[in-house]
Amino acid sequence: MSTEIKEADGRLFTRWVRATAVGWLLGFGLVIVLALAWDMVGGGAQFMVGVGMGAGVGYMQSRVVRLWVGSARGWSLASIIGMGAPFVLWDISAAVGIEFPMGLPLSVLVGGLFVGILQRRLLRPHSDRATWWVPACIVGWGLPAGAIALGDHLPGPGNLFSVGAMFFGGVILGAVTGKTLLWMLHRSEL
Repeated sequence: MSTEIKEADGRLFTRWVRATAVGWLLGFGLVIVLALAWDMVGGGAQFMVGVGMGAGVGYMQSRVVRLWVGSARGWSLASIIGMGAPFVLWDISAAVGIEFPMGLPLSVLVGGLFVGILQRRLLRPHSDRATWWVPACIVGWGLPAGAIALGDHLPGPGNLFSVGAMFFGGVILGAVTGKTLLWMLHRSEL
């Protein structure tokens, strides 16, 4: 592989991780805004977590990936719908009195699956490896959610672990999916 290609891959990877990390933090901000707005109407629900995080990450990633998929809006919608749907199911199950086991981590894992499936459709015309996007999204979204859940159950300073995973989750998601994106585009090997 030429030096020029390696440098271009490095720039794309860095741009992707940065966009995903900023989108993750933007998502937290959106969750807070949605929670405050929902609270004003007297509601209490989890859907805003999935929708907010999906919107923040999806928007920022779309600014990078639109070079290949054409529609930045489609990428963002796939993130919002994919990540929001399991949280809506969580809210519905709570409303009818059904306990949703491992609510947050399970919702995020299922959300990663849905996001991967929806975004794979956008990547398929550009890569014969597009199916690998689905497990990359599951792992990329699932690792921070698992770390947060683990930190919440650790004694003592475990909360620091959880808070760290909350703030650096976008870097983890970006690194996993960024490396996969490069490989899918036949640009470099994992």
